[in-house]
Parts: sequence; C-alpha cells; structure tokens
Amino acid sequence: MTQNQTLNYERAEALRNSKNYADACQKFAELWQQSPSHFIGWRYAFCLRKLGQLEDAERIAREALAKFPDDKYTKSTLAWILYDKELKPAKERSDLGHIIRVANQILTLNSDKMILTKVVLAVMKVAKHRKNWQTLLEWSDRVRAEDLDNQPMSFNSKHGMSEREVWYVNRANTLLQLERFDEARRFAQAALADFPNEVFLRRTAALALARSGDLATGIVEMRSLLTHPRADWYMKAELAELEYLSGNYSEAYRLICDSMSTSRQSVEFKLEYFVTLAQIALALGKLDIAAEHIALARAVRIDQGWKIPSALVQVEQDIRAALKESSRDWPILPRDSKQLERICRRRWQEGATEGVQFFRGTVKPYPEGRHFAYIKRDDGGEDVYVLVRDLPRNCNQPYSRVEFALKKGYDKKKDRESVQATNVRCIQE
Repeated sequence: MTQNQTLNYERAEALRNSKNYADACQKFAELWQQSPSHFIGWRYAFCLRKLGQLEDAERIAREALAKFPDDKYTKSTLAWILYDKELKPAKERSDLGHIIRVANQILTLNSDKMILTKVVLAVMKVAKHRKNWQTLLEWSDRVRAEDLDNQPMSFNSKHGMSEREVWYVNRANTLLQLERFDEARRFAQAALADFPNEVFLRRTAALALARSGDLATGIVEMRSLLTHPRADWYMKAELAELEYLSGNYSEAYRLICDSMSTSRQSVEFKLEYFVTLAQIALALGKLDIAAEHIALARAVRIDQGWKIPSALVQVEQDIRAALKESSRDWPILPRDSKQLERICRRRWQEGATEGVQFFRGTVKPYPEGRHFAYIKRDDGGEDVYVLVRDLPRNCNQPYSRVEFALKKGYDKKKDRESVQATNVRCIQE
C-alpha cells in the first residue's frame, strides 16, 4: 500500500469503529479496487453487512476468501453474513432443511462460541416447530450448558429465558418426546440445579416419571405445578390425561374441561386434547360429548387441510362401537367447526364445575380500572381474590351477589399459595 492508501485505510477504519458504516464502506470499496488485501476485504464486507446490503456483502466476502482462503477474519465475516442473509429467513419460514444446510456452512467457516450458540439455538427452534425431535437432540449435543449465557434475554424491555434455560427446557422435552423417559427425568432434574423454579423442567420431570411407570408420584408432582405462576393451560390437560390413565375418570374429566374453558388459545392448538377429552368422556359413558369432540377435531383438521391422525380414527371407532352396543346412532351434529366449537364450549363450562362445591358472596368495592377485586364470603371465610375479567358483565360491579368455586392460585406479592374465585356466576335474588 502507498502512503496515501495507508492514510485512507486508517480513516476508513476510524469510521468503521465509530459505526459510520456508510462512509467507511465507500473508502474500503476504493481501497479494495486499488489494492486488495485480506485486512481490507473482510472490513469492506463487514460494513456492507451492517448496512443491510447482504448480497454485495456476500459477494465481496467470497471474493476475499478466494484470494485469501486461510484468513480467519474473512471466514468469520462470511459466516455472519450467511447468518443474516440465509439462516434468519430460513428460521422465520421454519425451513428445517435449508437452515441445517446453512448452519453447517456457517460452522465450517466459523465455530466460535458466539455464533455456534446462535446457530444451534436457531436450528433447535425450527426442529421443535417441525417436531423433528431427533434433529433437535443431535444439534443440542453440539453445545454444553456451560457454553451458554445464563442471564435472561430481553425482548422489548421484557425478560425471557436465558440461552441456557432455553437449551435445558428444549433438550429435556425432546428426550421426553423420544420416550427416553429415564434420561429425560435425570436431565431435567440436573437442569433444575441451575434453574430450581423452572416450571417446564419440573413438568418434564413429572411426565417422564409418570410415563416410565410411577404414575402415582408423577400425578402428585404434576398437580403441584398447577399453582406455579408460570403454569400453562395445557399442563392441566396433561394432568387430566394422567388421571385418566390411573382410572380417576371424573377428576380427569373436570380437569380437562377446566383447561379447555380457561384457555384463550384457539381450537387449532387444542386438537390433541379433544381426542383425550373424547376418551375420558367415553370412559364415563358420556357418548354424545365424546362424539362432539371427535367431530370438532375432525372438522378443524379438514378446515386446515391437515391429515386425520390414527389416534382420532381409533377413538371414533371406539365411540361408534359403544353407541352400537347401546343401540344408538352417531348423534346428528353440524359439520361447521364454529358451530361444533360452540357446542363443545358449553360442555367445557358444564364439565369444569361438575362435582365442584360452590360458595356465595358479595363483590367488595374496588377502584375503577383495577384488574382484580375481592369477594366477601357469606360463610365468614377469608375474602377471595377474583379477576375482574372473570366476573360476568351483569354482576361485575361492587355489591353484586355472586356464587363461585375456588381454585388454588399463587400470591406473588406474599410469595405463597392462595385461593382464587373461578366459575363465577350471578345470583338472582
């Protein structure tokens, strides 16, 4: 390089370090044309990447790599360009085949800890979405827990799981899905040493224990999760399935109806649980309810163009056999999924309170705009916490008379278990 080129390089590098990538890019482009070198090529490509000009960035990086095939900085820069240009879009499309091909290219170029972690977690996420558990497990083996950050990740000022927590949770669940139950439980329990209150790890440990043969203890562990502040609706449905397997059909039915009625998820996310609900209803002799849920599951799948799984077909055959034995025909039901959903929702609401004790009380005054209130019990018991959204519209004002069931909850402020009003309904007096 001439003295003038050296001066221009120093100016370009100062601009790059100050994140003035547009001006730096222009100077590096001139230098690359005048006197290509390994330390100019990757910096030029780096600036193009930062400017979002990924096609040009890849072209320059590949030109530089062709000229300087052993330069580690050029390889690293090309790897990050491929990460932005190819891997991220493949992740958004959940294109598992493409993301694996690109991931392997990236790691051939650069396998340092930072990019390795990002690539592995991206592949794991897509593999999970595609339910390709074997691929997820294989890629999870490419990193170790200690290689991953254990600080919560931030998204729009909200905190989520850390990289290490995500890895633990997904790997444990994958072992469960692959029916490697003993291994899944051991791994989840070991991970709980790092994250002792992680509800998803505790869930995996409980389900793995139940499915490996200790159903009674698995049920106890699973039930303890229902009061966890991060417990999700489907955990109650999973507990219902365990209760069904243990022969406790009435409790299984109440639990699964409660999970379905309280979840805000659309029916597409509940399809597998409709089959479970139908099995439970069949065991209880509720043949119409069983048929309604199989009809809904089938209708939603037809609407979405999804295949009908063998489990659904088998349960439908079992219901038809039970109806025939009772000298009954399959009930006349609408074909429209929305109409079927309305029928099933009524069943959930009824089933969630089947055999449940109700109490009476009065809604106490609360400030306008507050999301919770308290109910003063007629029986003199402690006031009961209730979410305003759970109060029916015609009795959500202070002094409204209501009856309600109780469910276990968690008082974050007092850091203890509590009770909460559920299935609230108005009293007409």
